[in-house]
Amino acid sequence: MTDVALPIALYLGTLVLLAFALRRSPLLTEETLARSSPLDALRGILATAVVCLHFVLTYHLKAEGQWREPDSDLLYNMGVVPVSLFFMITGYLFFGKVYRRTPDWGELLRSRVLRVMPLYLCVVAVVVLFTLIRTHFVIADGQHFMLELLSWELFSGFSLNGLEESGWMTAGAHWTLRYEALFYLALPLIAALFNRRGFGLPLLVSALLVGGLVAAGYHYHVLGARFGLLFLLGFLPVFVKVHRPALLARLRTPLVAALSLALVAYAMTQPDYNLRQMLALALPFAAMAAGNDLFGLLRSRGLKVLGEISYSLYLTHGLLLYGLFTLLNLGSVEILGTVGFMALLPPVLVLACLLSMLSYCWIERPLMHLGRAPRPRHVPA
Repeated sequence: MTDVALPIALYLGTLVLLAFALRRSPLLTEETLARSSPLDALRGILATAVVCLHFVLTYHLKAEGQWREPDSDLLYNMGVVPVSLFFMITGYLFFGKVYRRTPDWGELLRSRVLRVMPLYLCVVAVVVLFTLIRTHFVIADGQHFMLELLSWELFSGFSLNGLEESGWMTAGAHWTLRYEALFYLALPLIAALFNRRGFGLPLLVSALLVGGLVAAGYHYHVLGARFGLLFLLGFLPVFVKVHRPALLARLRTPLVAALSLALVAYAMTQPDYNLRQMLALALPFAAMAAGNDLFGLLRSRGLKVLGEISYSLYLTHGLLLYGLFTLLNLGSVEILGTVGFMALLPPVLVLACLLSMLSYCWIERPLMHLGRAPRPRHVPA
């Protein structure tokens, strides 16, 4: 019972303190402040919950020598439910950009590459460094090393230089980027299907790339069809906004907020990524996308700050956990015991947030602005 209740209680307490401490942070952009979307604060909760789960997995690694799922569905779903909602957020935001619209496909792709890849490549570079440290800077097989590195560039890496624990260095979190990238590439196909029109070359390129990647993904067992439903569920609030705008006010009511919290609690008790869990999250997500802040919980400015750095937090926290507890070998479970080790969760979560703020300010934000900047246009003389 301690292994379940204690980390959850420490996580919730730390989340409250972080939300309070960050409420005056200058990190929030004018755009974020202007849109007042509950999804911004939701991202902060989701990313920090994933850190909590991976801290627990690190405890199992230190105590038992293996990176394994916790026995509790409640604890494991602190990673599963956030990932599910992250996929729904992506589906909602980007389906909204293409439904009944004619996007600039080049600009859309450019913005996504500049948003996702720079930080990810920096993380992979640190994974390479940590791996070389662990293998004493000896590359056993240069060709195999390059193939492993290529799999990391395609968001499918695990071992590197023959070291299987390289996958722990990101806490395995990079697997979700496979699905995000595939969804972005499929946007012309999705737009053609739902808008009932063709998009020429972008549609052809999308069909060829997605078809090839899906075939390869199934062949190498790195893709699963069930995750596609989560993106599709993210489309529902877009349909509501376009076709049934009168429902938006109903989705913001206290009754729907209470029902949403109950459904999220139910989803937290379900086996990971099953149909019941996914469908249970559909109404809460639609409500939050419609502006329901769940009795003011998602109005917190501090949580919005955490949402602003959520991508950095999601990608970099594994490096922190690995660096502290494997490279530096801190936190002996034999000496500290379960309670003592779990007591390290609050400072680790704070450190993860500080590291994410740095990576957000130095890597994410500058290139994000570059991705949004309009390209110079040629003006005829």
